[in-house]
Amino acid sequence: MRRLNLLLLALATVLLVWLLWEIGWASLARHLRQVGWGWPILLLPYGVVSCLETLAWEFLLITKSTRSRLVLLFWLRLGGEALNQLTPTASLGGEPYKVVRLQAAGLSFDEATASVVIHKALKVLSLLLYIVLGLLATPLLLPEASAHLTALSLAAAALGLGILAFIVVAGQDPCLRILRLLERVEMCPGFLKEKEEELSRLDARLASFYRSYPGKSLLAFLLLFLAWICHGVEVYLIFFLLGHPIGWGEALCLDALTMIFTSLGFFIPAALGFQEGGNILLALGFHLGAPLGAAFSILRRVREAFWMGLGLMVAAWK
Repeated sequence: MRRLNLLLLALATVLLVWLLWEIGWASLARHLRQVGWGWPILLLPYGVVSCLETLAWEFLLITKSTRSRLVLLFWLRLGGEALNQLTPTASLGGEPYKVVRLQAAGLSFDEATASVVIHKALKVLSLLLYIVLGLLATPLLLPEASAHLTALSLAAAALGLGILAFIVVAGQDPCLRILRLLERVEMCPGFLKEKEEELSRLDARLASFYRSYPGKSLLAFLLLFLAWICHGVEVYLIFFLLGHPIGWGEALCLDALTMIFTSLGFFIPAALGFQEGGNILLALGFHLGAPLGAAFSILRRVREAFWMGLGLMVAAWK
């Protein structure tokens, strides 16, 4: 499995370099120079995303909240997401890290794991809603781009089936199923293997959480959905700095559709190649041009690299 992932990563890298070569380095550099020293502004929306996702996670913990715990959750989320991006495990590679660190902070294994699993389930469900709304809004806001939506709709349908399958798994013995998945990809920590009985008991607790705490679940879902919208704000800022401003609706639709490609590239670290190819194709479909699409991809990767690097430092430290 790892060899296949490395092979796909190598192929995606070659494809990406070829794609940028075809677009033209000079044209790409011209767009990037337009940004100048304004690029640090692009780091802000994801900071807001991190805060919103941290608050959503906090609502899923039953024990009394403290300010220090909110700060801890912020950093643990950042470290876990960095590990998720760098491991080809459908964004699950960093979840065990979160559980271990929450336990070290004094939470029980059951509560720590329940919060992580439910947070992930609500996050992917809110992503599905974000993508569907983007698909529905694009023909209304950008009629000229609607001709290109058929293939994207099919891809979104396939992605939606995968997400719904994940939700079903999350409702039926999710912990044991995730354990089996991590074992299959040879990324299961030893401490998890030793806790199989506890995971079985935890599954029973998860099954009753949504019934016992519907308000917490709904509020966490809304915060996670708002976090996806903040990604659209990032798209708006990127094109503004590139000297080619687009409308808020167009930015949100473009971002929602890029999530289809990013999600479909889950088996490659950081969805390398999938994300860039999708961004360029969508930029063409939105009549923005391939060079702008490539510049958009690079600036988004700069933001990802900053926050991922910070997250990896947190993971190494904590």
